[in-house]
Amino acid sequence: MDLSIVILHHGGPREVTANLEALRSAWLPEKTEVLVVNNGKAGSNAKIPFDKNLKFDLRYFEIENRGYPQGNNFGLALAKGKFLCILNPDIVVREDTVKVLIDYLNAHSRVGIAAPRLRYPDGRIQDNYRKFPRPFDHLIKRTFLRCFFKQRMQSYLMWDKDAYKSEPVDWLTGAFQLFTRKAWDALQPNDERFFLFMSDVDICRKAWARGYEVHFVGETEALHNDERLSSGGLLAFFTKKTMRIHVRDAVKYYLKYLLRSLPRGRG
Repeated sequence: MDLSIVILHHGGPREVTANLEALRSAWLPEKTEVLVVNNGKAGSNAKIPFDKNLKFDLRYFEIENRGYPQGNNFGLALAKGKFLCILNPDIVVREDTVKVLIDYLNAHSRVGIAAPRLRYPDGRIQDNYRKFPRPFDHLIKRTFLRCFFKQRMQSYLMWDKDAYKSEPVDWLTGAFQLFTRKAWDALQPNDERFFLFMSDVDICRKAWARGYEVHFVGETEALHNDERLSSGGLLAFFTKKTMRIHVRDAVKYYLKYLLRSLPRGRG
């Protein structure tokens, strides 16, 4: 098997259907498998139209919701590909997205994780690349302090990065990550102590620490119909469950790496 794609969804058959339609129209290696894992409302996979004329092997699974890392780990444990892809259900790939990424990984042997530029439906480019966060970065991003530390926010969120330039970055968001088999075998699994957030930061940090580079590939892109679950300021902590989960996962992340220095990252 050349490529394995894991699409984890939380009871969202409509998004998965659009995702699969895009994959059907895109370039994919001859031997590609897609594993659709539902950890949301039971029976949601049955609402995804089945097409026998797909050019890839397609399998469906229903599992209990024990979090985003656990759901992806479930699919990746069954994956047989030389390349392994975590693909959120709200991603729509372009015709050349997968080809450009695989060609890039083949041409850069030290790279273990890669991702394309992601674009919102309104045309804005998503910042799916970041520097490794520190606790103060999360604090100022969510509070009035961001007004006083604009330069630090600019650095952390990499606002000055050329989104069309391929280069190393500290970490890539988990919406779309493509791994080499060698890298995934050395880094797996995603840390299931996290429930929804921070596992993407964690796996990229682990990659840099173990000698695998993480690269943003600006030569191609995909559409991301994204609703940032962690969006909002301090007041959102009291009104949004996902914000409280984000805070809890962030605390777990910082406790995990307490008194441990950051890896070299992108330098």
